[in-house]
Amino acid sequence: MADIAFEALSRWYGTSPRRTVLTDVSGHIRAGEFVVVVGRSGSGKSTLLNLLGGLDLPSRGTVRIDGTDIATLSDRALTALRRRRMGFVFQSYNLIATLSVADNLRLPLTLNGLADDGRVEGWLERVGLPGRGADWPDRLSGGEQQRVAIARALIHGPEFILADEPTGNLDLENAERIVGLLDALCRAEGRTLVMVTHAREVAGLADQLLTIRDGQLVAADAETTDDDSTPAEALS
Repeated sequence: MADIAFEALSRWYGTSPRRTVLTDVSGHIRAGEFVVVVGRSGSGKSTLLNLLGGLDLPSRGTVRIDGTDIATLSDRALTALRRRRMGFVFQSYNLIATLSVADNLRLPLTLNGLADDGRVEGWLERVGLPGRGADWPDRLSGGEQQRVAIARALIHGPEFILADEPTGNLDLENAERIVGLLDALCRAEGRTLVMVTHAREVAGLADQLLTIRDGQLVAADAETTDDDSTPAEALS
């Protein structure tokens, strides 16, 4: 498995005026780590995650995987990198409404030329949804849909899991369950997990905490009150 190294990452949009979202952010994520990215809404957390996952490219700076600057890859090679080596979990679940739960899970297998070989039912069991493969996404609760999304992100054996506010649409009980599930599954599989969240309570599970404020990386203790969540929303 590979590390992710990023150096002097900056991202801006437009020219006149230029809107800067991220400025000179550098770091190193080691294989198998659980990294939590925290900060206020609009601070640049999701932008950083998108850059690490190759969903967006930096205006300046580099993201290197296996020593390769991913911005130098062709569109085809970058797509293959994301498809084979990464799994994404989003706040909005992003399940395909016209596919059953099982077919949602089979999709990354099909895209990567992998056989089911019992993986679909095995992963449904691991996320606590045995026998639910024939259901449609709209028959599931929010917490159940997010568990399916987690299974879909991990089923093809990616090295990196990138989760953007995966508990944002869930109540506290389901949010705690989702965070615990992601942590347990990724550690059991030896996957690298990078999670963007408002919930500072999740930091206790992390191997590394990245705090973003106004588009810049700051020391963790420099932002003791710069979080817009309330105690009742701690994991949402």
